[in-house]
Amino acid sequence: MYMIIYITMAVNHLIKNMRQMEIVVANLTDNVLFTMILGKMIMCKRSCKIMNKFLRSVENDFSTEMYNNVQEKTAYLYYNRIAIAFVKFSTFIAGLASVLYYLKKFFSNWSATVSGNISYELPYPVDPFFEIKDTSTYACICIYLAIAVVIIVCGYSGPDAFVLSMTLHVCGQFATLSCKVDTLLRDHENYRRHISNIVLRHHHLITLAEIIEDSFNMICLQQTLGTVILLCFTLYFTLTNSEVGEDANIIAFVLYICCVISTIFAYCYVGECLIIESTRLREAFYNSDWYNNSSSRTKLIGICMLRAEKPLMLTAGKFCMLSLNTFTSILKTSMAYLSVLRKFI
Repeated sequence: MYMIIYITMAVNHLIKNMRQMEIVVANLTDNVLFTMILGKMIMCKRSCKIMNKFLRSVENDFSTEMYNNVQEKTAYLYYNRIAIAFVKFSTFIAGLASVLYYLKKFFSNWSATVSGNISYELPYPVDPFFEIKDTSTYACICIYLAIAVVIIVCGYSGPDAFVLSMTLHVCGQFATLSCKVDTLLRDHENYRRHISNIVLRHHHLITLAEIIEDSFNMICLQQTLGTVILLCFTLYFTLTNSEVGEDANIIAFVLYICCVISTIFAYCYVGECLIIESTRLREAFYNSDWYNNSSSRTKLIGICMLRAEKPLMLTAGKFCMLSLNTFTSILKTSMAYLSVLRKFI
């Protein structure tokens, strides 16, 4: 309900200032992010049952009994540490950026008050449907808008942390499975049992990766499109404020940019990891001593290699896969739009 009220006030502000392009860009700079957050919250709400089912299916993966040796544990813990580091970093940078971004208007209002011009400019570009004429009303509105800081931290970084952590978990399990292939297939006495367990595990991991992709590809799409728009607008205001010399605004915008870039980089990096680990399993099968086995066992290995040849991936709405190449394309597109925007305004 809070987000709906906020976006309604933001749309009202946008409509009232439609003819002033500078204000329109400022409005979109803030409120594209809030629209993304609302979209993420709606998608996560719709995917609650799937998320619960997913977590139950990976519950056993956190048991030490799942890993036969130190190599397998190390392979999994590598991606587990990346997931933990991302959650900590994203929460910190989102919190710091949202707090400074919220406070930046107070700095400009304070400067105006010292100069003798009392300003009641709100922290975010919204219009509450009535005119603010006194300090008490202004304070009440600002306190109400302060709730948005918490929503930004939880609503923006929370869904991303879940999607990326679970994808990294799958990557870690693929890395572990590659280690299992390397060790278990050397045991020729229990070869069929081992190959059967490996195939079942591979099928399970493919299912998990497809659940993530099918359930959250729209979050990836809005993150990709939103990043292009946000980077363009935010960089524009960063350059504008640097020319004026407003240091407080520059710091807030730089942190905002870091938050947006780090998030899309994380999506693209994790997508790259999923592609690499899902296809690396094919190399593990190839490097096993299949040439010393019977023809029937060699055929089994060949079938496994064929399935592992097709990479698993995260996509942005099924339109394009997320990888490090996609990350560079997003940055290039944002810079191109920024160049057009600076010429247009």
